[in-house]
Amino acid sequence: MNTDSSDQTGSQPFVFWGCSEIRESLGFRADSERQLLERLEVVPSESIYHHTVRCLLRQQVVSAGYSDDFSNWVASEIGDLALAEKLALRSPFDFADTEAFRSYLLDVLDDHLAELRYDPRVLMESSFYFCRGHLAAVPLDLEAHDLASLRSALMEVDDSSLYYHAVEAIGRLGHPHGDFAAWVEESLGFADLARRIYEEDAFVISLSGLRRRLVDLIDMHVYRGDGA
Repeated sequence: MNTDSSDQTGSQPFVFWGCSEIRESLGFRADSERQLLERLEVVPSESIYHHTVRCLLRQQVVSAGYSDDFSNWVASEIGDLALAEKLALRSPFDFADTEAFRSYLLDVLDDHLAELRYDPRVLMESSFYFCRGHLAAVPLDLEAHDLASLRSALMEVDDSSLYYHAVEAIGRLGHPHGDFAAWVEESLGFADLARRIYEEDAFVISLSGLRRRLVDLIDMHVYRGDGA
C-alpha cells in the first residue's frame, strides 16, 4: 500500500504517563560473591526487580554492557567479569515471574562459586546494598492519536515515560507486549510495526537507545507506506 499511514487515527488515543521511584534501603549488604548469593536467597522479590528492571530508570546508557545492578557491581567492584557476564545473560522477562528469575540467579552464583577455591570479595569499601523501590506514576497531559503525534510525543517525553510504557507495562502492569506495541496494533491496526516495536529490548539498548529506535521504526513504516 502506498498511502501515508502517519495520519491514520487510532480508535483510542495513547495517553502518556511518567513515573518516578522512591527507594527504600532494606538493611542487607553483600561484601562478597558468597554473601551476594546468601542475600539473594532472602531479600523480597521487589528488591530483585528493583536491581534488575527498575535500574533502567537510573541508567542513561547500559554501562559496561550490563543493564542490571548485580552484574555491574560484580564487574566493577569485585572485578569478576566472568560472573558478571553469566548474571547478565538473561533478563527477568525471560522467566515466568521474579521468583523463577531468583532461582536462575542463585543457580548461576552457586555454579560459579563451586568452580572457585575462594570467595571473591570487594576490592575496596564498595559493598552492595539491597534496596527496593516504590513507583509513582503520573499522567503527562499528552496524547497521541496517530503515528505522527506518537513520534512527536516520543521525542518530547523523558526516559521515565519510555520506561513506564515499554518496560514497567510488561513487568508489573500485565501488558505482555508493552503499551506502545499494543496501541499500534490494537488501535491503529499496524501489526507488523507493532511486532517490530515489541522486539526492541531496552535491557540491551537502554531507554535512550529505545527512543531512537522507536522513532526510526515509525519513520521506516511511514516511508514504506505500510498499511498493515
